[in-house]
Amino acid sequence: MNTVTNQQISAPIVRQYEIGGVRYIVKASVSGRASENAVTKINRLIQGDLERKKSQP
Repeated sequence: MNTVTNQQISAPIVRQYEIGGVRYIVKASVSGRASENAVTKINRLIQGDLERKKSQP
């Protein structure tokens, strides 16, 4: 028999944001090893996307 202790399994959270006419669908799950929180990560991803669009001719 397989016994799992101290492990929580939860469904990911899915949210939709619209920023500047762009729709972002965000799927979040919890990790004990994460080095940044969800808000920081979303901001970093959006900023990176905006920078890439600026550099395109």
